[in-house]
Amino acid sequence: MVVARRARALRDEVGYHDLLADLRKPGCPACHGGHRAAWRYLDALLWEFVNDPEVRARLRASLGFCREHALMLLAVASNRSAGSGVGILYEDLLRHVREELISASRSRTRSASRRGRRSSERPVRGRCPACESANFVATNYARILATAPEDSPPIEGIRRPMRGICLPHLELGLRHARTEAQAARLVELYLRGEEELRTDLTEFVRKQDYRFQSEGLTDAQASSWMRAVYRLVGEPLPRKPPER
Repeated sequence: MVVARRARALRDEVGYHDLLADLRKPGCPACHGGHRAAWRYLDALLWEFVNDPEVRARLRASLGFCREHALMLLAVASNRSAGSGVGILYEDLLRHVREELISASRSRTRSASRRGRRSSERPVRGRCPACESANFVATNYARILATAPEDSPPIEGIRRPMRGICLPHLELGLRHARTEAQAARLVELYLRGEEELRTDLTEFVRKQDYRFQSEGLTDAQASSWMRAVYRLVGEPLPRKPPER
């Protein structure tokens, strides 16, 4: 009875069914879910919030987006034919950065002349709002994986071949783990996928030798060199709207 209640409660968790959908694809599910959340945020921004005063103020505070999500913004705009929205936002941001730099430079000159102390000439960058959207989903996925029963669909899904948590999202999950058991579960899931990946990678390298090329590569082995990079830095950005 207790197990059944836990299973029902797990299925009712926000993001549970999205996680299961993302586990149908190879790679890190937290990356897939986070990329989709960031894409939706940027799409909504260009579609209806370009001229919203609060949104513009928030973007000035963060100086726009991090490099990753600024590049995603360009992809979203290209898919939406919304270059004008990007132009409006970044004209405002460029002007804001210019004003900040001029103000900081003047402050530095005054400070140097009066006290001989230097102040920073670089505007302070707040948190990227698209990162916050992505990290909310990724953190929720990590929480579900950390607390799900061993025989539950999320755990069975993450243990399928070519699935696993990337290192950045393992670190994110560990920062939000509430117990040692949850942290240990996340580490175990990462290491299990990493061991499978290293096995594929070892075979890929071995079969580059002319003596073993006739053995052929499995799909997992052939993609292992790319997946090794993704495991340490995260899955690549989507170039088109991510599917659920």
